[in-house]
Amino acid sequence: MNFEKMYSTIDAHVAGEAFRIVTQSPIRLSGEDIHAQHEELKNNFLNEKNLLLNEPRGHRGIHGCVVVPSRAADFSVLFFNHQGVSNFKYEALFATVTALLETGNLAQSADGLYKVETVNGIYTLKALVENQEVTSILIEIDSCTEVKADPDYTLLCMDEDRNYFLYKLPDSIPGIELEHLAGLNQWGVDRTTELTNQNLSYAGVVVVESDPATPGKVRSVTFEKDGYILRSPGVDSTVAILAALSQKEDSLSEIENTSIFGSSLLAKKVAGDEPRILVETKAFTTGSHEFIFDQEDPLKEGFLLV
Repeated sequence: MNFEKMYSTIDAHVAGEAFRIVTQSPIRLSGEDIHAQHEELKNNFLNEKNLLLNEPRGHRGIHGCVVVPSRAADFSVLFFNHQGVSNFKYEALFATVTALLETGNLAQSADGLYKVETVNGIYTLKALVENQEVTSILIEIDSCTEVKADPDYTLLCMDEDRNYFLYKLPDSIPGIELEHLAGLNQWGVDRTTELTNQNLSYAGVVVVESDPATPGKVRSVTFEKDGYILRSPGVDSTVAILAALSQKEDSLSEIENTSIFGSSLLAKKVAGDEPRILVETKAFTTGSHEFIFDQEDPLKEGFLLV
């Protein structure tokens, strides 16, 4: 066993969305700042990233994070992902703070606030800890902006970077339930294929089920660009849904967004002059792993089942 090729990771999930957090590895980044390190990770280490993301060690739904020191925050997070998947996820911030706190890799602060540096900026999260377990974690972020309101969909943009197409649940699908998964999946594949063929820039397609009798509770499914169903309600998707619904109903200030798998995220407007959204959830540390990169392994870069 060559320990110089060992990768130590912590796995965690946020509302069902899985993250593999690399804490120790042969990945050596020489960049002086987060942007240089981001480009270095993005353009190199293909074998290493495939080892951690792909089956038989990973799967299509897993996302990669590398934890590195930061001069401006408690730590930095660099992202790596499957092709075509957004390279920034708020859920990764929830997952890393939770995993590092619960494994003793991050000292607990007196005020419960933690700063995480990313290529998109520095974010502050608040973690509530009881008996060394993170029971709740919150982040305050900018709301998204409406780009286009079409009879068939609403187009919204998160962080001036990631576009989402929001559709109402079509009449042909009775509801966002597992028993209707086949119909939902086909609908998502059709929409993502259509948008991709039009060369439109987007991070996801969201189908939303809502009931006027319970405006604060919605169900949704988010499809990524390859038609893959996101396992969680999605922070971006939840903020986009709140923004879209509150455009129609100004009194609506918060929602609970539930996925087809039953997990949920809470989002509510923050009082103030600027449109800000508070998102609250809980992340779960699921395990720690050590992976070996063996050059003689015929499946050293893994594969994906489709």
